[in-house]
Amino acid sequence: MIFLGLQFNQLSAKDKFTTLLYVQDESFCAECISKLKNHFYKYPKNFETFVSTKSWVESYSTSTDNNQQTYQVILKKPYIKKSEGLYFDSNLNLFHFPLQKKLPSFSFDEIFPKKNIKELNQIMKLQSTEHLLSISWKKMFGWELTYNFGVVLVGKKDFPKKIAKLEKILEKKCCDELNGVILDLRYDKGYVIKELDVKHN
Repeated sequence: MIFLGLQFNQLSAKDKFTTLLYVQDESFCAECISKLKNHFYKYPKNFETFVSTKSWVESYSTSTDNNQQTYQVILKKPYIKKSEGLYFDSNLNLFHFPLQKKLPSFSFDEIFPKKNIKELNQIMKLQSTEHLLSISWKKMFGWELTYNFGVVLVGKKDFPKKIAKLEKILEKKCCDELNGVILDLRYDKGYVIKELDVKHN
C-alpha cells in the first residue's frame, strides 16, 4: 500500500493561512496524486468528503497537533486487471484506478470461490509473470493461463502439485521451448505439449 502524507497547517495569526503538502512515492499514480493535491489546495474543508468518494483510496485518517492537521491517505494497489481502468486488489475487491497498469487480466465464472484466492496468489508468484497476459478460472475446467509465448492448462485438481510442476517447467523451458504451444498439466502423471492451434477445453 502507498502512503500519502497531506499536511494542513492553520497558523494562529488572524490573517495568516498556510497549507503544506508532502507526498511519498508520487510515481505510483501521478493522476491520483494530482487529484488529491488539487482538491486539497482548492477545497481543504471538503477534503475528507472528496477522499471518501474515491474507489482507489483504501483508507484515510486524520490527526491534529496544535495548529496542524495531518491527513494520511492509503491508496489501493492494483493486483490484477479486470479491464482497462478496472482492477482487483489482493482480496479481489473491484475498483476504478485512473492509470493503466501492465498487469495480467483475470476472468472467472459468475461466482469465484474465496478459497481460490490462495491459488491465484500462487499463480501470481510464479516465475515469468512478466510474460503472463491473462488468467482464467472456470468451475468446470479450473485454471487456464495465457502467456505471450503460449497457453498453460492447470485444471483444478491437485493444484499445489500442478503449480509446483509448472514452476519447474518454467525454470527449465521458458520461454523459447514453450513458444506457440499448449502445455496441458491436467493429467495425473506428467503433462502434454500440443500445438497452439489445437482446440482445448
